[in-house]
Amino acid sequence: MGIEHFGAAWGELAVELDWPRLGGAYCEGDGSTFFDAERVEAVLETGLVLVDDLVPSLPRGGSGRSLYFGAAVAELPLILAESLALGREVLWLNLPGDETDELTRSLRAVGTKLGLDLPLPSTHTLASIADESCDHLWMTSVLTDPDAFPALHDALYERVGTELATGRGDLAVERARADALVRELLSKVAPPAIFTTTDEELEVVRPLLADARLDIRVPRSETYSALVGDLVRFTRLARLG
Repeated sequence: MGIEHFGAAWGELAVELDWPRLGGAYCEGDGSTFFDAERVEAVLETGLVLVDDLVPSLPRGGSGRSLYFGAAVAELPLILAESLALGREVLWLNLPGDETDELTRSLRAVGTKLGLDLPLPSTHTLASIADESCDHLWMTSVLTDPDAFPALHDALYERVGTELATGRGDLAVERARADALVRELLSKVAPPAIFTTTDEELEVVRPLLADARLDIRVPRSETYSALVGDLVRFTRLARLG
């Protein structure tokens, strides 16, 4: 029944979501046509590929709890699949704003219609999550966000001095803020666990693992994310010695 619930929930959400409103969060100016039928289908298809990679990666006998940090439209298929098809507890933190408001509204409406308890995004901080309580952390394309981390975005994508650079921000300040965020996120790990992130963000994560007494294994396999096009990997975390 879990797979059927997933299919029903996604089908209803695809109709319920105000896609022109969501497009405004991804485009400067008028983003009303950003989420056309092709892009919405790509979100689902990429999400299903990532679900196929996720299932065999999840640790056996873990906490059964996932934390999605900074997740939004692209992560919807995974969040729904973990909750409805895999029966896992999903915690979901995002920044307040129009996108989070619309996701919350639509998920509530669909959940009520189908009689399902769907995960909702929360604007609480990481401090609201118990330490060492999650066996799956998800953070993709967060530290490379050109609005939140413009200078780090330029550095991690190797765009400094190019026409693609934002040319904004203070790299030292943003790196310190990113390091603090990752340290707090790693405190939520209950190893063995998986940490889903991008190649670029791994450059920030790797140097902080020893202090968290964690070891990482990075698989060779990867999948491009649906909207940003970053390489996503399901890395494995274990407790050091």
